[in-house]
Amino acid sequence: MPLFGLMPISTAAEAADWSASTYRGPCYVMAADERRARLYAASYFARPDAARLESGLRMESPWVRPRMVALQLTFRHVDRAAPEGTVVVPKESGEKVVSLAEWRARRG
Repeated sequence: MPLFGLMPISTAAEAADWSASTYRGPCYVMAADERRARLYAASYFARPDAARLESGLRMESPWVRPRMVALQLTFRHVDRAAPEGTVVVPKESGEKVVSLAEWRARRG
């Protein structure tokens, strides 16, 4: 399973669009492809109370926007692979490593 690194772009890090996310730092995601890596990050860091547009739709997560978050394939294959959907954040962020199953259980 590939491991992708996602890094918010510094010029975009202060944008109001980040109100849809609970986290604005770097992270790593186990995913089959770039699109899924972005979607897993967007889902994991989604704010349930995110602002809504005039249409009533929630703001799009910055994690799915290439102009706001750079993405790099960190490893093509990780031998001791965590399950797909695992999100890893740096220790200093206060978050922890979680699998997709753990995340789903926490979200309810």
